[in-house]
Amino acid sequence: MLGGCSDLDEKLNDATNSVEAGNVDVQQLLNGAYANLRDLQSQDNLFALTTHTSDEVAGPTRGRDWDDAGMWRVLHTHSWTTAHPHVRAVWNTLNRNSYNAQLVLCNGATGQVAAEATFLRAFNDFLILDLYGKIPRRECNENLLNPPSQLLTRTDAPGILISEVEGAIANLPETGPPSQATKNAARALLAKLYLNKAVYAATGEDGSPQPGPYTFSAADMNKVIEYTDAISASGQYSLDDNYFDNFIPENGAESSELIFVSENTSGAAAGNVRAQWFQTLHYNQNPSGWNGFVALTDLYNRFEDNDERRYMDLPYIQDNNSGLNAGFLVGQQYDGSGNALNDRAGNPLIFTPEFSLLESGNNLEVTGIRVIKYPPDFSTPGDAADNDFVFFRYADIMLMKAEAIFRGGTSDETALEIVNELRAARGASVLGALTEGDLSDERSRELYLEGWRRNDQIRFNEFLGTWQQKSNQSDASRLLFPIPSEAISTNPNLPQNPGY
Repeated sequence: MLGGCSDLDEKLNDATNSVEAGNVDVQQLLNGAYANLRDLQSQDNLFALTTHTSDEVAGPTRGRDWDDAGMWRVLHTHSWTTAHPHVRAVWNTLNRNSYNAQLVLCNGATGQVAAEATFLRAFNDFLILDLYGKIPRRECNENLLNPPSQLLTRTDAPGILISEVEGAIANLPETGPPSQATKNAARALLAKLYLNKAVYAATGEDGSPQPGPYTFSAADMNKVIEYTDAISASGQYSLDDNYFDNFIPENGAESSELIFVSENTSGAAAGNVRAQWFQTLHYNQNPSGWNGFVALTDLYNRFEDNDERRYMDLPYIQDNNSGLNAGFLVGQQYDGSGNALNDRAGNPLIFTPEFSLLESGNNLEVTGIRVIKYPPDFSTPGDAADNDFVFFRYADIMLMKAEAIFRGGTSDETALEIVNELRAARGASVLGALTEGDLSDERSRELYLEGWRRNDQIRFNEFLGTWQQKSNQSDASRLLFPIPSEAISTNPNLPQNPGY
């Protein structure tokens, strides 16, 4: 709606024509702003833009399955257009989420409620900035039938968001469930903003995003270290002994790493986090899936054999008569009794590293490595699984600090010490030295399929390159997505990104 969506009747529902204070329950509005985050959990929203465009995942066509007019192929090959449905859907979702958080502020919220709403607006705005390079905003008394009056650009938005979040920290709670905006959630967001400031500053006069390598200021890197150190000093987080405790059902209660999540409660309030395993599992596995997305061999090959992030047997999966493991699924697949599974044609269900985006035929039913990052919730039928969807967790904080040190920040620790502490906890070998490529690879290993790879690849100047089933070097315009045509047609203040 902030972007000037043409379907105003549907988007506004029963809202008035202006954003102004009224006699409403601001806590209820805040609860709604939190609930909006659940729309980011499925396979066809944020995941599509942040992960399918990176060197992590692809969506191959399998005969008549998963062609979807080529929408997954063009994300993988960086050939999307302004008409891409997921580009439009993510823009609308994030701008709606930001607006609904602002409604809390526009209706007289104060203290902690206002601080939490400020965080939620800034969090959604950070994603808009990172993906689209500009953020439309309204004043509280604006007529919603008119275009938004404000436009935060790629160069001025980081400073504005930082100022807003820093101003809200004092009124945020010290502790709370990971589904609540706390001081540490705000610190994590601030660390992300400072870490990426150099990327956003590399913008031409016409708004064009510039490729790296980027120049990271020591002052910005020291702010990353300041905020990550404050998170560590709070004593609330530690690396989990079991990596997949971060993603299992009831992970919000079981994990010691989670800083900010979108909460799911089975049988009550839940988003479609089930898509995280349905998108990849074969029809004949337990649970059954959609037999869609695959991991790139490049991602799989980054792991050592003993790295628990690559493969782990979880007893609770076996107790539910499933032959799945957590991590990557490669080779012959089995049921819970150890019997070899077949595909729909009766052939052995053997997942192979090779796949094609375009080939058709029954052989494609089994091609591609599959991934179980969020272990299935076997106790909840339907979409309402109990795995909380992770945005910020402690391992990411450690890696952001290591990167900031590597890029010129000052700390008593070294980047290598931090990375090796993390690797030791995951069962990986100790590194003797650390390069920029090592840092990028470690973030890939630790955070795969968590929505950060596109952001990381841009910062490490890797996003425009080539990888499995992407043979073309991308134009720098692909560092941003286009503004959807519908948004531009109804908002004369909203220019299209260069290159589209």
